[in-house]
Amino acid sequence: MTNPKDIWLRAEDSCAPHSSGSAAPESASPAGAVDCHHHIFDVRFQKPGEPLVPPATVEQYRQFKRRLGLARSVFVVSSNYGDDPACLLDGLEQLGQEAARGVALVYPEVTDTALDRLDDAGVRGIRVYFGKGRTPTAAELRVLAGRIDERGWSMNIVGARDKEVLLEWESVLAGLACPLVIDHLGWIPQPQGRSSATAALVRRLLCNPRNYLKLSGPYLSSRAGSPDFSDVDEVACELADSAPRQMLWGSDWPHPVAQMHGFVPDGARLFDQLTRWVPDPARRRLVLVDNPERLYWAR
Repeated sequence: MTNPKDIWLRAEDSCAPHSSGSAAPESASPAGAVDCHHHIFDVRFQKPGEPLVPPATVEQYRQFKRRLGLARSVFVVSSNYGDDPACLLDGLEQLGQEAARGVALVYPEVTDTALDRLDDAGVRGIRVYFGKGRTPTAAELRVLAGRIDERGWSMNIVGARDKEVLLEWESVLAGLACPLVIDHLGWIPQPQGRSSATAALVRRLLCNPRNYLKLSGPYLSSRAGSPDFSDVDEVACELADSAPRQMLWGSDWPHPVAQMHGFVPDGARLFDQLTRWVPDPARRRLVLVDNPERLYWAR
């Protein structure tokens, strides 16, 4: 059996750490392009009792970003750190607010002072897990949504592999006061794809023009597998075509779930996948520049 730690270490040998391959993407990035979903793992902030994750540092991410020709990014905190913002705040300080925004993990009891501190550091959203870890109650979600909406933030919602858990929360999600960002293509299951109940839910949530879908993590639900995860294309193309002004793209670097399952995705091929999903260059600019600018850099 492959040791996951060995996989992470082999990723360091590529042109950009934690990414296989060495070529640049075939499709060029527009000026100001944003990676709307990446993580940083820094052993200085490792929580006791959490699995040891090999380093994926700010400097390593900068190498990856240069390979793809990206200008800006959104650092989404990993559940490994819980609601401790130390890694997030450190990473945002290193990256700088012109180049990066953040998405934090907070719990309902978070104070206004803590939210203000996060806001000052460049945080513009929170992440809520469904089917994993601590999920707030419906009442807590409504209160949290109101508090972050006042700050101009959004709520990233995270589903789960092989569990269409977001369906149970539709009535709550549809009524929240803040914009929603549906992470990782909504974890729409394959091979059901477009015909799945989760795909229908994503369509309904996108009827609200304030909500967004993140075109990221195709390997999380794909059954076709690497290198192209082609079974995801059909539903991704449909959703991107139906609401181009509500699409975001994210690399999910350093691809922690993929690597722990035994492979290191090629970041350039993941970026080129967007050309299949959004073939029109003007619409790709919406996904990579205009939409994230509106959501994360409007103030």
